[in-house]
Amino acid sequence: VKSARVGVVVLHPLPNYIPALPIKMYEYMAAGIPVVASSGTLWGDTIKELRCGLVVDPLDPQAIADAIDSLLADATTAAAMGARGRAAVEKDFSWEAQGAELVGLYERIAPRDVAG
Repeated sequence: VKSARVGVVVLHPLPNYIPALPIKMYEYMAAGIPVVASSGTLWGDTIKELRCGLVVDPLDPQAIADAIDSLLADATTAAAMGARGRAAVEKDFSWEAQGAELVGLYERIAPRDVAG
């Protein structure tokens, strides 16, 4: 990942994949690498919403190649996308952020007074 300039998370739109959030997407984002992702998937929606990469039709090899080429050709845009991805991981998807959410969930659902 260290030497990559573009991360690719493109899988065919199979029922098991559509709701998934591939770990490699977060690894690319944490490394500040822009991501090319499948449209019609949860991770594609995430990439689009965060503006940290490009979303393509996973069944269109030319669209995938064009997205990769465009990021390689425009280092400024690629760097901005990578920076947004890294910021999102640090703010929302880090162990610290997710741990705080989990603790908050436990505090909301656990009984406040436990007789013992």
